[in-house]
Amino acid sequence: MQVFIQARLLPGLVSGVSRARLKIRQACLVLAVAFAIIALARPQWGFDWQEVKQRGVDVVVGIDTSKSMLAKDVAPNRLARAKLAALDLMKVAKSDRLGVVAFAGSAFLQCPLTIDDAAFRQSIETLDVNTIPEGGTALADAIETALTAFKEGDNHKVLVLMTDGEDHDSGAVEAAKKAAAVGLRIYTIGIGTSEGELLRVTDAQGHEDYIRDTEGNVVKSHLNEGLLQEIATIGGGFYLRLSGARTIDTLYEAPNGLASLPKAEHQEKLVKQYHERFHWPLGIAIVFLIVEMLLPERTRKSELAPSPVTGSRTLVHAK
Repeated sequence: MQVFIQARLLPGLVSGVSRARLKIRQACLVLAVAFAIIALARPQWGFDWQEVKQRGVDVVVGIDTSKSMLAKDVAPNRLARAKLAALDLMKVAKSDRLGVVAFAGSAFLQCPLTIDDAAFRQSIETLDVNTIPEGGTALADAIETALTAFKEGDNHKVLVLMTDGEDHDSGAVEAAKKAAAVGLRIYTIGIGTSEGELLRVTDAQGHEDYIRDTEGNVVKSHLNEGLLQEIATIGGGFYLRLSGARTIDTLYEAPNGLASLPKAEHQEKLVKQYHERFHWPLGIAIVFLIVEMLLPERTRKSELAPSPVTGSRTLVHAK
């Protein structure tokens, strides 16, 4: 300050300024900033239970877990790609209820219809070729099991089958006809290539060997697109070959896709709705700012008076 003001005038200018009050004002400013930051973090405590209602479609995802899904004609293998596609569907179908049916030589409901993404994700991630010990691929069982996931009166029933289409029961077409008759719409997604791949399996010691049939011949698995197209046509849906994330977008957004189906209102379990409490720290921050602005720096009133030495006007204390 002495750079701009003559030293003999400085005592008069700072006369009456309280260092304690300056520190209080600085503290108020710091506290105001701190509480403002806390308010921006949106603190929450306390909650109410609320019933979640959403409008969406009921979709059961059928995933083939037979050993043919170990084929690596699509990287890293067919089953891994099917699981990733199911999780992509979860991200797109935000308001729909999703369920999971796992099938190989038989089928079972792995996850009932739910809007809980965590439950659906966990059900998908736990799937492997040992989920169902019975070998083979029973598409008919998968379709029939999917029907059990829907309650009476549900508006639209949808099944998305993710498989290489190798059917060892040969009753899939008939099962699709019966399911379509009771309102189940079926979409099929083929995973694999028409050229196929020799199947390999890794034992507990990490040794890899080919899968062989009962006669000792090496098994080669092919994508059966013809069967999957027929099932989808009968079921009122369509067939897609899995080629990336765009496949799931097409399944949902195509003219006859999932997004075009009328949506029913679903009532789900109670969820916690937390109370926003940001207004409390925000209010405290405002109070500290007001105190900082209104608190004077000087302890007593001062006025300008002529200096007895120079005749100039300097600050002196009023009596």
